[in-house]
Amino acid sequence: MQKFKFRKKEKIYLLIALLVLLVLFISSSMTYHQQQMRPGFIHRHLRFIEQIVGNWNIYYGGEWHNAQGSGGVAGMTEFVVRKLAHFGSYFLLGLFGYLGLKRIFKLPWIAPILTWLSVLGLAALDEYHQYLTGDRTPSVFDVMLDGTGAIVAILFCIIINWLLKKFRKNQV
Repeated sequence: MQKFKFRKKEKIYLLIALLVLLVLFISSSMTYHQQQMRPGFIHRHLRFIEQIVGNWNIYYGGEWHNAQGSGGVAGMTEFVVRKLAHFGSYFLLGLFGYLGLKRIFKLPWIAPILTWLSVLGLAALDEYHQYLTGDRTPSVFDVMLDGTGAIVAILFCIIINWLLKKFRKNQV
């Protein structure tokens, strides 16, 4: 039996995934007030997002979020940025985790499933970690959003890989 050996690219992908996990752990260790974006920061640096989300109504976590009920346009902007951070960080974790681990599995359909389930488990542990941190509220909705980010990244990889194979096959 031949021993599995990671390629240099796969090691880099897994290192990036670990760095994303480290950032998530540090972020989860901070209280809400340590992470809170001040309206001045939002007005100065995220004005373009304010203009986009100012009229949005988003149903999330069993309640409506909008500029009227979320602390004004700045509060709505902060809400959207936080949820984009959830989606984006777990998108990156799913992407680099899958790219680093997909070759380990003999059956190609196992890699995306196990990678996604692993990332989903990490998202649940991250929310539990937030529960242990003062002034934080864990949410199953955030775990679902995190899992969605990961599965979108994994499906993106699968589709791009399929398209590349099809393109290369047509080149021959």
